[in-house]
Amino acid sequence: MKHFVTTILVVLLLSIVGVSCATSNNGTSLVRINTPYGMMVARLYNETPLHKENFLGLVRNGEYDSLLFHRVIKGFMIQGGDPTSRNAQPYAQLGTNQIGGPIDAEIVHPKYFHKRGALAAARKGDAVNPNKMSSGSQFYIVQGEVYSDSLLNDYEIRINNRIRQQIFRKIEPEYADSLKYYQQNGLQEKLIDLQIAIMGRVEEELEKRGQYKFTNEQREAYTTIGGTPHLDGEYTVFGEIIEGWEVIDSIAAQPVYSPGDRPVKDIWMTMEIIE
Repeated sequence: MKHFVTTILVVLLLSIVGVSCATSNNGTSLVRINTPYGMMVARLYNETPLHKENFLGLVRNGEYDSLLFHRVIKGFMIQGGDPTSRNAQPYAQLGTNQIGGPIDAEIVHPKYFHKRGALAAARKGDAVNPNKMSSGSQFYIVQGEVYSDSLLNDYEIRINNRIRQQIFRKIEPEYADSLKYYQQNGLQEKLIDLQIAIMGRVEEELEKRGQYKFTNEQREAYTTIGGTPHLDGEYTVFGEIIEGWEVIDSIAAQPVYSPGDRPVKDIWMTMEIIE
């Protein structure tokens, strides 16, 4: 909460003193990302203001300059923004650090999704981060793969099952004592009846929310340019690459160490706000 309030104050201060960021015609900011394999241009979304202002602040202060793309998975994504990657020793495991504190999630889904070129915030897993708060500095850029409609249908099933699990974890504590009692005392029929009742409630909650379905825009993107559909709704997408997709492919193609997926040859970055 403290970080959230601080971020809001920064946003207000910028507006009061009239500090302007480089923007495209529709008001979305543009950032140039330089790498050994060429240059990319990222457009940041206004609908994710906390992530936008945080990213611009880091770029403006040179925080990303000389950091590495420390995690690269071909057909998936390229990731950077760990401050300890600057001047990191060979073979060092990277990816656990961030600049500043976490940022409240701004998941504008399904409008913004994990199509090829999507710029999104990395984060810790749900087990320790149930609110899906984003890293203060680590980000990833989607390369992804092209999917058929039938595979997308399979993903819809998987995503709905994931939502069922989330609903179950939320309501299960209400029944924990009864489940434990029936199990410890060998009351199998009562245990099964209660489990069926719980799953019935899960299905009711899912129907209230509406089962997950890809939008026409998502299907068009995933079946043409590609992406990573299984991440949709789970991470904050706060921008997209509008120039330099070939740079993503070049970086993603580099050999990496295992474990950790760190490129064998360091891939540095510098960033600047486009004037």
